[in-house]
Amino acid sequence: MTKKPNFFFHVSLCVTFGLLFLTSTTPSQARIEGSSTSGFERLIFTWPIKVNYSSQKFGLKLLLEFSQPIEGNMRLATKTLGKFVKQAKLQDSGMEVVVEFTGKHKFKIYRSENSIFLDVGSPDSILSSPKKVKTKKITKERLAGPKVKVRLGEHEKYQRIVFEWPIAVEYSVSSTVKQVDLTFNKYSELDLSALRKNGSNTFSIINYTKSDDGGLIASIPNAKGNEIRHFVSGRKVVVDFLKETKIKVKNSSSENLISNVKNKSLDKRAPKERKFIERHLGLTDLKKNNIPTQSSSNAEKPNSAKSSLKEEVPLKISTIKSKPSNQVENSSVKPAPNSEKDDKSTIDKSKKSGLAGSFSGIQKNQKSEAFTKNNWSVKRSGVREKNSISGSKVAVRLRKTNDVDSLYFDWKEGVPAAVFTRAGKLWAVFGEKAQFDISGIQNNDMGIITDIEQFPIEGASILVARIAPGISPTVWRKGESWVVDLSPRVQRPDVDLKLVTQQTSPQGPRVFVLADGIGEFIETYDPIVGDRLFIVPLTPLSRGIEVPRRFAQFEILKSAQGLVVRPLIDELEIRVMPDGVAITASEFKGLEVSKRQLTNSPQASGRAELDGLPAGLEPGRIFNLETWTQGTGPREFLQMKQSIQQQISQATSIARGGPRLNLAQFYFSKGLAAETMGLLRTISDSDEELARRPDVIALRGASQFILGRFVDAEKELDNRVLNGFSEAELWRGASNAAQGKWAAAIEHFARAGEIPGDYPRNFSIQLSLLAAEAAIRAEDYRGAGVFLDAIAQGKPTVGEQARLNYLRGRVLYASADTATALSFWRRLTNGSDRWASVRAKRALIEHNLREKIITRTQAIERLERLRFAWRGDQLEFDLLRRLGELYIEEKDFTAGLTSLRQAVTFFPNNIFARSVSKKMTKSFSSIYTDGTSDTMTPLTALALYDQFRELTPVGRRGDKIIQRLADRLVEVDLLDRASVLLDRQVRFRLQGVQKAQVGSRLALIRLLDRQPNTALEALDESVAPGLDPKLALQRKRLRARSVFELGDSETALKLIKSDKDREADLLRGDIFWRTRDWVSAGKVFERLIGNAGRDGRRINDLSAAIILNWVVSLSMSEQVDALNKVRQIYSTQMDMTEYRDAFRLITNKTEGDVQDFRTLTERFKEIGRFQAFLTTYREKLKTKLLSEMN
Repeated sequence: MTKKPNFFFHVSLCVTFGLLFLTSTTPSQARIEGSSTSGFERLIFTWPIKVNYSSQKFGLKLLLEFSQPIEGNMRLATKTLGKFVKQAKLQDSGMEVVVEFTGKHKFKIYRSENSIFLDVGSPDSILSSPKKVKTKKITKERLAGPKVKVRLGEHEKYQRIVFEWPIAVEYSVSSTVKQVDLTFNKYSELDLSALRKNGSNTFSIINYTKSDDGGLIASIPNAKGNEIRHFVSGRKVVVDFLKETKIKVKNSSSENLISNVKNKSLDKRAPKERKFIERHLGLTDLKKNNIPTQSSSNAEKPNSAKSSLKEEVPLKISTIKSKPSNQVENSSVKPAPNSEKDDKSTIDKSKKSGLAGSFSGIQKNQKSEAFTKNNWSVKRSGVREKNSISGSKVAVRLRKTNDVDSLYFDWKEGVPAAVFTRAGKLWAVFGEKAQFDISGIQNNDMGIITDIEQFPIEGASILVARIAPGISPTVWRKGESWVVDLSPRVQRPDVDLKLVTQQTSPQGPRVFVLADGIGEFIETYDPIVGDRLFIVPLTPLSRGIEVPRRFAQFEILKSAQGLVVRPLIDELEIRVMPDGVAITASEFKGLEVSKRQLTNSPQASGRAELDGLPAGLEPGRIFNLETWTQGTGPREFLQMKQSIQQQISQATSIARGGPRLNLAQFYFSKGLAAETMGLLRTISDSDEELARRPDVIALRGASQFILGRFVDAEKELDNRVLNGFSEAELWRGASNAAQGKWAAAIEHFARAGEIPGDYPRNFSIQLSLLAAEAAIRAEDYRGAGVFLDAIAQGKPTVGEQARLNYLRGRVLYASADTATALSFWRRLTNGSDRWASVRAKRALIEHNLREKIITRTQAIERLERLRFAWRGDQLEFDLLRRLGELYIEEKDFTAGLTSLRQAVTFFPNNIFARSVSKKMTKSFSSIYTDGTSDTMTPLTALALYDQFRELTPVGRRGDKIIQRLADRLVEVDLLDRASVLLDRQVRFRLQGVQKAQVGSRLALIRLLDRQPNTALEALDESVAPGLDPKLALQRKRLRARSVFELGDSETALKLIKSDKDREADLLRGDIFWRTRDWVSAGKVFERLIGNAGRDGRRINDLSAAIILNWVVSLSMSEQVDALNKVRQIYSTQMDMTEYRDAFRLITNKTEGDVQDFRTLTERFKEIGRFQAFLTTYREKLKTKLLSEMN
């Protein structure tokens, strides 16, 4: 039997950019400098020799790796930066630098002699920043001066560190339990090569820096807390670490905490831990107020020691200043072996234990206010700590029953909790803030539990108490109260949390702890042990860790409730997910875990049997591919298939479900999804109970996915019975990714963790490609690299390699390695794999357009050709959408809207179809509302509207579009086209008053277009109650005009009988004129003229026309006196109008008849065409829009 290579379990991310990384054994140190301009910021790394480097970019972080370590002051170099570079830090013993940007800035890395430059800033500034920079060449002599060799000697009872100075120096020593600081009055570089060659893990990380007064401060780790002795021998300074003698400091818990927070050591050894402790203990506030928190090489002056206790006093075990001499001046130093001299321990044991011995100059009767018992923090009096105890009060009670002491935490609501013991202390941690009230616990009640104190922590609450040796906690609940039982019996959590090591996940290698009901993780500091802890409280009862686990970079501690992690590296991260806790490292460090490990428990087996799943499955797994393959290779496939088919044929109809499922699973394990689906359908029809099993549901979903039926797959996989199975999350993520639901896919892939190594090859490749693309879209390029490397290690085919290279190009492009990415894509454009070729071509088009190498028109032409090279999936949808956007940007609205409409029409079920529809409607609306349509001819604007009429938005915005277009059509006298627009609006879009208003406009343009019958239809269609009186009168006049045009003058006059408005008189004048009621017409015209022209001023054309019709009416009604009077008043004004001849002719006649009127109308055509009412509206439309008429 050939075992399938388990390549998906063993992956590593190694996407490097720039130069290849080379190693060198020659020790060197770099000088780090920083500078800034308005356009960019620069970091310069300079060595005395040429050093190789490589770079990687992840999101806003850039990782630089050097072939030689850096031992400069990064904080000083970045002091003036901040606009483009947020921060920079050293890691991996100075071999790496992580630079975090403040945003998505451009950057450039280049070399000049022995210096490496990093410029970060705006694109224009980066492109113009000089690459040839004159730098001062650093020689080894200039950088280091006289080198001070440091060597290590191993002896039976001590370890010796010797500083071999080339000159005589003075020095002082300041030591704590964990570190020894030597301050020299001269500065020189240290040569640590001998320590490194010696292989000492403890002393090879000696850190040193330049002191404020130009001397040297060397910090030596003292991890075991050994006592030291130190002395001078000639020009050598010797420090011995005594192996069998530990520093003894009898401090209270509060004092231990403070002595552990030694500012100098934390600065050098654990930046994250130092920052956390400073924040947690309020040391940041002390620094802001210039309160010293570390020892100085100069001893405290007596006067300063007598200051008020409201100021912080630095803590130090001892400080001894020495001068170089052949004779040791320190009388306490005794001769040491090898002809050198010993000295006594630097700890002055004669001093009193506790804090009192450390505070020289403090009066005995003076009460210290620098520390408080309950808060375990350093503070100044009157200054509130950053983390204070707050929240609602929670009573804590102690009950004794037989040999059990029970601690009750009376919460009013359910909260997650973690309970564990460490260093003789009981820890009870809760996920909500509270003030514990322990006033009800009397001292005489305490037996096995004492010294109960609350620990201040942000967003949570912690209670710590001392317990007697041999006592173990168990937890239970009474209502919402948590109860911790303390007894000498060995206790275990009811449910031992399961751990799974995963080599491949979006976060890289990780350890995943399966759990539910998870609270927010809490980062805190253990003042007794002196280290950091990550605590994850849980809501479900008695879920903990039965046996502690140790990994290379962290430990998981034993707990009665919850999860407790002790990090061993600064880069460790905890990620809380809905179905568990992921323990990972930062994207640069990476977690070091071995092959996948798990332990099965009776609870897990019981659950499997309950679910109908086979026992022995790994936590989170639902498919047992190793069992399903039946141990067969390609040659045994047919034989095994026939064997199972024979089992099916021999079974009774009721019992065939099991063998059918075995055959379906066998097919699936061989990558035959169609055959699997056929059998599962038969099982669903014949055995409903079997079809409801979780593994069968998941198998249906996975098979649907492989067959490309992603919507059906999603429906199956969304079944709630699959919740909690990480393997089901994997397929959920894949089905979402295949539909373009990237946000959901990213979430599901994160929960899944990894792709199992026993999957058929075609399944693994497809899943890995989708997981990689999801990671890229989430800008998790490290996670994408993990999945891409998994594909690469599986010996991909030519097509698979092409797809792999396309996605690698995406990662490289996003990481600013544009040249390499473009190289990948250009090679793929002529490749045999169409999937990769089309996508690579599109990526190149987008790049060239972005860089302005091609115009938008050229990009459109190339995308149009590309569109027909790949049809029918998300890529075609994306191409149509992109073409639509580019066409609209080019003002080709017809082509743009057509492309967008095709995307929605061809792919109605695409999850982005709705957003494209919205974009299409918005673009269409903008054409007619932002003035774009005004640049078109009215007919072009109308044609575009007619073609995409369905995009007209509902509501006021759509109405505004129609009104604006109708206004433009009326302006150019396209009344019939405007009428069609308004008719649709009246019939289908409007209600109430708006409908009546638009109906009036429609009736008006139909009257102007000589269509009185359709004008009446518009008025009838737009009838609405509660109209404004002015609008109601206008509609009556329009109705009267329409009725009159249809020949019913009597009804028309009745409609406007009570209307005394000028417009009504104009309409009456028209009616009387047309019916030749000359007397009535004359009266109306006289009212209309009023006093116009009587003052001798010039009259307008409308008034002139009315005067002309007035005199005609007077002439035809034989009112000679009135006619003469009009001639006398208006002859001068009428001579200045186009009606001069007609006016003179008519006013000179003394009588008239019908024949005269016919003669006049034939001679003066303007008299026969006179329509005062509609003429008034035409004049208004010259200065107003149709939509402004009511």
